[in-house]
Amino acid sequence: MRQILIGVMTLILGFFTLVFATVLGLFVSLSALIAKPFVMKKLRKMQEQQAGIYQQQYTQAEETPFGTKQPHQGQTIDGDYQDVTDRR
Repeated sequence: MRQILIGVMTLILGFFTLVFATVLGLFVSLSALIAKPFVMKKLRKMQEQQAGIYQQQYTQAEETPFGTKQPHQGQTIDGDYQDVTDRR
């Protein structure tokens, strides 16, 4: 009788643990779904701010020993290069 009672208590405890883990997982996933737009908005804002700082930092005219450094006006086109690593 005692072993049956312990077995039933173990089953109840296991079921409670399983339900608790399921509910907690659903709560966490729902919270992530709700928070995602706000996090993405904040990330976009920080990326724009970092891009502005980078642009400001590297587009300023610098004084060099050879004169004022002009901002780079070149363009890079993807695929417009020739691989020379095999020619060494």
